[in-house]
Amino acid sequence: MEKKSFNLQDRAGVFSIYLVILFVNAFVDVSHKQIIISTIYKLSGDGPQYLYNESTQIIMTAVVSAMILLPFIALFTLSGYLSDRFAKPNIMRWAAFAAVIITLGIAYAYYQGEFELAFGLTLLLATQSAIYSPAKYGYIKECLGEKGLSIGNAFLMSVTLIAILLATAIAPIIFEQVYLVDYLAQLPDDYVFASPGEILQVIAPMAWVLVGLSVVEFISTFGLKYYATQYKEAKLSVSKLLLGGYLREHVRNMRENQVTWYAILGTAVFWSISQNMLAVLPAHAKTNLHIESVALLSLLMAISIVGIIIGSYASSKNSQKGIRVNNVYYGAIILIICAALIPAFSVPAFLTETLLGFELMGDAISLGLVLTVATIFVFGLGAGMLVVPLNALILSNAAPDNLGSVIAGKNWVQNIAMVSLLCITVYVAYNNVNSEYILYFNAVIALIGFSVVLKKLKSIY
Repeated sequence: MEKKSFNLQDRAGVFSIYLVILFVNAFVDVSHKQIIISTIYKLSGDGPQYLYNESTQIIMTAVVSAMILLPFIALFTLSGYLSDRFAKPNIMRWAAFAAVIITLGIAYAYYQGEFELAFGLTLLLATQSAIYSPAKYGYIKECLGEKGLSIGNAFLMSVTLIAILLATAIAPIIFEQVYLVDYLAQLPDDYVFASPGEILQVIAPMAWVLVGLSVVEFISTFGLKYYATQYKEAKLSVSKLLLGGYLREHVRNMRENQVTWYAILGTAVFWSISQNMLAVLPAHAKTNLHIESVALLSLLMAISIVGIIIGSYASSKNSQKGIRVNNVYYGAIILIICAALIPAFSVPAFLTETLLGFELMGDAISLGLVLTVATIFVFGLGAGMLVVPLNALILSNAAPDNLGSVIAGKNWVQNIAMVSLLCITVYVAYNNVNSEYILYFNAVIALIGFSVVLKKLKSIY
């Protein structure tokens, strides 16, 4: 822990390079995911010209999301150990090199029209991110010190979310407006695509953007500095790893500190309902809000990220004076209300069929769509207010030599929660449960989960 007061300008150069790495890493991951999801979206709907119906679309989108999360669960112990045992810049450098190789594989899959291969490489890209994550987050404390945790997390969240925002908005717009629009114009209205690989071949040049950015990320890792840090001496026991000994140990360590444990649970509730919402909203929007444009859908999704960025800034204001725990309460209340309002505004016919007299990207804009967009934006505001102080609480209460394990543990709990909720969604979608009820179920999860977390944190603070 640093004794002297923290001054961000002292390490602004290194921290700026670090932020570039975070930005590129998030942008590449989300762009590839958006391309896969956009391909599924263009092939989904009611009618003989579509390959997938609403239920299949929800299932496939949820599976894509689950593939991104599963490596964080499987590599929980290994990634935490690597971050505690070895220098974090080295881990980030090797992970960035792996991203270059993986994106080259993605380019091959796009050009060959191998949708299954591109789909599967999502898992490899996520594996790289899972190993990356504890080192990436733990580097904040090494670079900025204890005093810089809140503001460092605010920068981290803002830069990551800006990258996600741009990838969420730009990738589908380029996908549809630059490459796909001319191709679709040449096809009859009732044309049936033979396979999703046909679309991938049309938009294949987008893959070189992913490759180029991954190279930039790899080169940037050479600008990171090494700071004096205490690393674990113990070697990793393969038998203990396979028998779950490390997992039990890490969970026990997380639960020893009540603040850390309930802050982790709070982030798990948020990310599980958010990830589930992202899996369900595309099919829900196409069916209920009648959105056909992938680009317009991307803007609908991206507006929540704008809210998160603003909420993060508001939550971190004057954060150098301390962690603002009250923002956790305000953010949770906003999330619960908005989670319930999203289906309430996007389903009733008197809202979705009340047109406002103008179009955007070829789709008519309804009152229901405007209200839904506004609610999603406010949802993002609440998310930003909630997550920044929760992450700061986790980092500030973690022992220095266990920081990587705690961060990996947080990822593990969050991803178990997200995958569990996505599995429930896949099950109910398979049984043709309407997307409206899945979104209301999200609101119930938020109410129960945040109530438990807030009650405990209130008893501590």
